[in-house]
Amino acid sequence: MPGHVEKIWLEYRQRVIPKSAPPIQLVETRRAFYSGSAALLSILLTQLEADQEPTEADLFMMDEIHKELLQFSQDVADGKK
Repeated sequence: MPGHVEKIWLEYRQRVIPKSAPPIQLVETRRAFYSGSAALLSILLTQLEADQEPTEADLFMMDEIHKELLQFSQDVADGKK
C-alpha cells in the first residue's frame, strides 16, 4: 500500500509528467518531489510546537504554504513552470 507522499507523487506523475518522458526524467523528478516533501516536513516540524495547539500564525503559515503549492501545481499544469 503506498505511503502518503507516494500517493501524491503518483498523482503528480500522472498529471504532469509526459508518458514519453525518459527514465532519467522520472528518477530526477521523483527525487526533487521527495526532496520538496522533506523540506516541507522540516518547515512544519521546526515551526510548529508539538505539545501546543496551533496558533493563528501557525494556521496562517500552513494556509500560505497550501496556496503556494496549489498555485505552483496550476502553473505547471498551464505550462508556466
